[in-house]
Amino acid sequence: MKIIYKFAVVLLTLIITFSCIKEKMITPDPGFILTFQRDGMTNALAGAAFYVIPTGSGEFFTLFDGTKGHVWGEDGAKGIDFNKADSLQVQYSTAGKYNITVVTSSSGNFGKEFSRNSKTIEVNVVDQRNSFNAFSIGGTDGNFAPNNEILFTVPDVVTDYNFIATFGFDSKDASAYVNGVLQVSKVTVNDFSQPVVYTIKSGNGTEKKYTVKFSIYPSFTEKAITKFALGTGANGEVGVVDEAAKTISLTANFATNLASVRLVLTSSYGSTVFLDNVIYSDMKSYDLSTTGLKTIKVVAQNKSEVTYTLQITSDNPVSRFTFAGLVPAPLGVIDAVKKTITIDVFPGTDITQLVAVWTGSLGKVTIAGIPQTNGVTVNNFSTTLTYTFYKGLAPGERYKVTVNVK
Repeated sequence: MKIIYKFAVVLLTLIITFSCIKEKMITPDPGFILTFQRDGMTNALAGAAFYVIPTGSGEFFTLFDGTKGHVWGEDGAKGIDFNKADSLQVQYSTAGKYNITVVTSSSGNFGKEFSRNSKTIEVNVVDQRNSFNAFSIGGTDGNFAPNNEILFTVPDVVTDYNFIATFGFDSKDASAYVNGVLQVSKVTVNDFSQPVVYTIKSGNGTEKKYTVKFSIYPSFTEKAITKFALGTGANGEVGVVDEAAKTISLTANFATNLASVRLVLTSSYGSTVFLDNVIYSDMKSYDLSTTGLKTIKVVAQNKSEVTYTLQITSDNPVSRFTFAGLVPAPLGVIDAVKKTITIDVFPGTDITQLVAVWTGSLGKVTIAGIPQTNGVTVNNFSTTLTYTFYKGLAPGERYKVTVNVK
């Protein structure tokens, strides 16, 4: 009993003692240094990162970099929380003056007391960026070489060197001049028959010079069609190129609408393909019917040319007709002139449940408006049935199929 009494007295004494102790607060000190100042620079550089290094004290640290939405003291401003051991990276994309603020805070007396302090430094950001980040002419990118040279090569058949350049800078505040004339991307024309010197001025006036040079190489003489195929609107047909005879032969599937089909063409390096004297486009549909396109011209880089003759034919809608599951497989007699198919089957064959299998059209086929799937659709051939073979989206030829049991 005495032991319990002594323990209670000790516990009460400890409670009274600790209740009288006041939690010590860390004094908030928002001191910090900026690495560009530490390194002896007066101004920060746009596009270049520097670091904020805290030197003070506190429980909580927050950085406001002074950009929109992050300005200390403004309603709704947001900062970045960090620890004293951290160093935060800051980078400004445009020139100007920015207020960098570090806010430190501490709590004491078990949360009953709170203290905060802040420090703000105005940072002047200058933009010294004066470099091209892109330079092209006629869709060809220049080769950025040492000594700020931008190099292009052109074939020896080029005689007019008045080109319009497309370019960009590493800063929106930079500008370019040639012989004192302001240059506008995609607008200004210059004579590149001799090296052209561009002077790039940064936002704060510093300059850098680039020299654009052209060199020539022997133009290519090759002018051959290396591939001729039918694209969208066709059925994967590939033509046969006879280089010696300068002909291109192709048999189109019946379902392909030759009056409107895209082409897949490739030719020798540096050459240009003309269809009816208009430059070939893989996004255009062409007429390859009897009244349509007949010749293809290929012009080499050295301006020599050659002409190919097209020989385009359309296959019959059906070249073989039989029925699935019958042994031996009966073969239909096809009359392409009368548009009839006659097929004999053995006695005992259930001609009300036959599945036709044909070779020919890869497009839409119907019987009385009902779509037919080759080798799948079941039909009753106790009477003559008419197959309609479509050419593209339009109905094409109609074949009457008669089945004889004998």
